[in-house]
Amino acid sequence: MAKQNALNIRFYVQGYDLSGDANSISGLGINQNLLDVSTIDTSAHKRITGLQSGTLGLNVWFDAATGQEHDVFIANSGTIPSVDQNVLVPMGSAVGDPSVHMVAKVANYNVDTGDGSAPVSGTASFESNGYAPQFGVMLTAHQDTHASTTSGTAVDNSSSSANGGSAVLQVFSLGSGSSIIKIQHSTNNSAWTDLITFNSVTGVASQHAVVTGTVNQYLRVRSTGTFTDLVLSIDFARG
Repeated sequence: MAKQNALNIRFYVQGYDLSGDANSISGLGINQNLLDVSTIDTSAHKRITGLQSGTLGLNVWFDAATGQEHDVFIANSGTIPSVDQNVLVPMGSAVGDPSVHMVAKVANYNVDTGDGSAPVSGTASFESNGYAPQFGVMLTAHQDTHASTTSGTAVDNSSSSANGGSAVLQVFSLGSGSSIIKIQHSTNNSAWTDLITFNSVTGVASQHAVVTGTVNQYLRVRSTGTFTDLVLSIDFARG
């Protein structure tokens, strides 16, 4: 696969697109504890794997408008949110491109100023909570708009997998009505069955879902319900 630049990376959290405020992302990935189980009959360390975790650092330009980074990072309440944050980072602009998602807590949020002519900036960091970050593929482009019930473009994984997976859904807006969003899978890209069904959405929302068992070769997103102009982003990571 060809090397790539960062031009098509985006940052989504809790149904908000903060890409226009983000300056850079750092440290996005998985950390795995290695436990020392060395014995007296060896001359080198023996290790087994322990708990996994993940972190993400974000540099931002300060923006206090509604729905922008400051508003989101203080959870509209003057302090950083205590609830889990669903984070989705598309690594490309097309369906099937790589992605990373994580369920995390906001660990810190700080604002930095320079001299009077310098832009106000900030930093935030996230630490995973209950789930390690997952590397997957996008089932939408950066953001897709479904005017009404829609089946998305299929992603071909070349074969099925047996260890389930997880997904993060971001809903940025909904013109009217309500929608139920699903991830469907197929063995032949023709006959589809539901793999994950998210809770009904009526506006800005974000959800994380986990599934076990077989995930068929093909995946797609499908929106149902009576609604207009659903703007969403979603990925899936096989286990």
